[in-house]
Amino acid sequence: MHHHRAPVGSTATVLKLLAREPDRGVTFHQLAVSLGIPDRAVGDLLSGLRAEGLVEYDTGSGTCRPGEPVRSFAGPADAERRREDCNDVRAAAMPWADALAARTGMSVLLAVAHPEGAQLIHHVFRPDNRPQRLATGELLPPSSAPARVLDGPCDDRCVYEEGAGPGSASLATSVPGPDGVRHAAALFLTGPRHLLSPTGGRARRYEDLLRDTARAVSAGLAAAPAR
Repeated sequence: MHHHRAPVGSTATVLKLLAREPDRGVTFHQLAVSLGIPDRAVGDLLSGLRAEGLVEYDTGSGTCRPGEPVRSFAGPADAERRREDCNDVRAAAMPWADALAARTGMSVLLAVAHPEGAQLIHHVFRPDNRPQRLATGELLPPSSAPARVLDGPCDDRCVYEEGAGPGSASLATSVPGPDGVRHAAALFLTGPRHLLSPTGGRARRYEDLLRDTARAVSAGLAAAPAR
C-alpha cells in the first residue's frame, strides 16, 4: 500500500518526541498538534515508522512509544541524547538514501556504532519486485564492512565485504559527523558482487555515488540547527 510521506523534519520530530517519553508514550493527538500536519499525514508517517519497527502503537491506550531499535541503541547513562543523535542521522539520510537506491538499483542501509559491531537504523529496499526483508534494528558483527568503517579513521575510504548469499556483496563508507572528525554512521550498499567488487572493474562508479551521498548526509547534519 502506498503511503504519502510526510516531510523529513516531521519524521525526526516524531522520533524525538517519543525518545523524550519512552515510558508514558505520546498520543496521536499530541503528535498531530506538535507536527502541525493533517491527521492523514500523521497516520501515514506512523505507519511507515511502525513498519520499520521504530515506533510501537498501544491500541489500548492509544499511545505511541519508541520501537526496540531506538530503545536498544542507547545505554542508560546517555540514552536520550544518543537516541536523538541516531534520529538526527536517520532523518538527514532518508532523502539521500532513497535517491541512492534509485540510482544504483541496490539496497541502501545506514548503521551506527554498537558495542557488538554495528546496528542498522535505516534500510531502503532495492527498487525491484523480488522479496525483501526489512533489516532495521539488526546487529552486524565487527567483521562486517559497516563495523570496520566505524572502527577505522573517519575518511572517505570504501570497505568491501562479500555477502553470505551467492553473488552478493556490500560496500560501505563513513558519514562524518558535524565536526568532521567522528563517524556519525556508516552508509552502505548491498548488491551484486560483480558490480561492487574492487576487482570487477565496475566498483568505482558505486564508490563515487556512495561517497557523494555520505558527504550530502554529513552536510545536512552540519546544517541542522543545534539543540
